[in-house]
Amino acid sequence: MPVITALMSVYNGERWLHECIISVLEQSFTDFEFLIIDDGSTDNSLEIIKKHKEKDNRIIIITQKNIGLTK
Repeated sequence: MPVITALMSVYNGERWLHECIISVLEQSFTDFEFLIIDDGSTDNSLEIIKKHKEKDNRIIIITQKNIGLTK
């Protein structure tokens, strides 16, 4: 079980999402889980996250209806 959780919240962030996910995954420290919360995106954000999850099992996806990222 990893001792660190990297957390990212996303709402309609497809423009930079791929680069952001890659930036986290390519850190030199690798023993972490990567929790990504999609806040009801209406663009392709969720699909981008799912494609990365297929390649990296450190990613955990939570989806919710749009209630605001800080909730």
